[in-house]
Amino acid sequence: MMQSISTQSTLRRLSRMLDEAIHADVTIHTADGTLRAHKAILAASSPVFQSMFHHDFKEKESSTINIEDMSTESCMAFLSYLYGTIKQEDFWKHRLALLEAANKYDNADLKDACEESLVEDINTGNVLDRLQEAWLYQLDKLKKGCLAYLFDFGKVYDAREEINSFFRQADRELILEMFQEVFTIRKPVYNLPCEVL
Repeated sequence: MMQSISTQSTLRRLSRMLDEAIHADVTIHTADGTLRAHKAILAASSPVFQSMFHHDFKEKESSTINIEDMSTESCMAFLSYLYGTIKQEDFWKHRLALLEAANKYDNADLKDACEESLVEDINTGNVLDRLQEAWLYQLDKLKKGCLAYLFDFGKVYDAREEINSFFRQADRELILEMFQEVFTIRKPVYNLPCEVL
C-alpha cells in the first residue's frame, strides 16, 4: 500500500517537472518546436543520452539536443514515457514514432512495449507494414506474428494485391526470409501470389 502511494506521488512530481519544465536543464529541438527536459532523467533512460552528456559532445556543452525526426507531440510522448507518465492513448497514437525513438536511443523497455502493442492489432491492412517494421527494427516476435497471420491463418490470400506491391518494394533479404519461413517451418502454401523474384 505504502509503495503504491509513494509511486503515484513520485509520478505526479515527475509529471509536473516535465510539464512545467521545473529546473529543466536541456532544450530539445524537434521537427516543429522545442521542449525542455532534464539531463539526469534522459541519461538514466538511455545510454545514448548518457553518452551525449558524459563525453565532450556538442549536446553537453550547449545543453541542446536535436530530435528533428520527431514532431513535438511525438517527442512529448517519448519524454512522457521516459518520465513514467505517458497516457495509454498517447502511447497508442505515437507508438511507431516511439519505436523509432526507442531504437535510436537504445531504450529496450520501450522497444519491447511497442513491439507488444504492434503484435496485438495485426490485420490485413497493416500486416505488411508491420512486417517491414519488424525487419527494420529486428523485432522477432512481431515478425513471427505477421508471418503467422499471413500463412497460418491463410490471410495471405486476402492481401494478394498488397503482397504483389510489397514484393516489388521490400528489401530482398526480407523477402528471402519470408520464403525460407514458408518452406522450412510452415505448412506448404500454394498459389502464393508472387510476380516478382
